[in-house]
Amino acid sequence: MPAETTHRMRVRYNECDRVGIVFNSNYLVYTDVAATEFWREHLGGYSEFNEIGLDMVLAEANIRFRQPLEFDDEFDIRVSVGGMTARSMTIEFEFTRAGDQIAEIDISYVCVSSSEHTPQPIPERIRAVLEGE
Repeated sequence: MPAETTHRMRVRYNECDRVGIVFNSNYLVYTDVAATEFWREHLGGYSEFNEIGLDMVLAEANIRFRQPLEFDDEFDIRVSVGGMTARSMTIEFEFTRAGDQIAEIDISYVCVSSSEHTPQPIPERIRAVLEGE
């Protein structure tokens, strides 16, 4: 089974717009927080990439909003691997509040060298962990 984790968060006042709902760009901030926890749980932390001279850079993000989040809402973000190629992966983020779907976000990341920023293969050890082998 592919790697998966769930991270719980709460909406803070500064993340809301003037009508009291989460401003749309904050959803990408939330995915970054949840992804950090995902890497920590499955690889011991994102530094695993940095230690071998690699980085995962965002190439594309697709967001589907279902319902708004409001100030002080507690919500969960389920993070899972949606697919992988030799040099990229798609991470899926599913936002829920008390079981109700809030948003789905798919982010494609490309593995690159930290120094030259050129595409590199995802290391087999990392691939095996993320694919649940």
